[in-house]
Amino acid sequence: MWVQEHPQYGRLLNSMRTIVLRVRSWSGIVYRSAPPKWSRGRDMLSGLGSMKAGARFNAPGSFPAVYASTTPEPAMVETLAYQRRAGLPVEHALPLVFKAMFVEVERLLDLTDTAALLEAGVATDELRDDAWWLSRSRHQESFTQAIGRAAHACGVQALRVVSAHTPSLGENLVVLPGNIRPPSFLKVLRRPRRS
Repeated sequence: MWVQEHPQYGRLLNSMRTIVLRVRSWSGIVYRSAPPKWSRGRDMLSGLGSMKAGARFNAPGSFPAVYASTTPEPAMVETLAYQRRAGLPVEHALPLVFKAMFVEVERLLDLTDTAALLEAGVATDELRDDAWWLSRSRHQESFTQAIGRAAHACGVQALRVVSAHTPSLGENLVVLPGNIRPPSFLKVLRRPRRS
């Protein structure tokens, strides 16, 4: 990891060891967007971009994470929010390629579950309002990144989280591909061919 560890990481890791008892299997279709340069199937599934740059639940240099949404609308809003924070006008952030992916995991931790958050000592607004990009600019791990790292260390394969930008339109799924083992998988859905 290329940043300073968050001061609450130890506490979060200890809490995570307890709340991982709440993991469950999950499968479904999620949506992801990316610039054309990074939209090949293997790029959409690797999580290497977020590992290099850092994102909401993984600090730069920590582990790969694939960010997706349960409906297409948050995928667009989340991508544009990321581009705007980088100072890129929307017209320069486009075009974007949207892909549907099928996810099947055995170890999903649902951070939209208030009981799990209470057990972890984490408030919903701490997840939603964490300015992780500011921590990144100071070379520090943010609170949500520490949560993601603790989950990754405990073998969680995906996190279900509230969207920081569009909570009414769907949720986000953060897949941790380094922890995916069969029978769990993540794949890009292809458009059916016409006969």
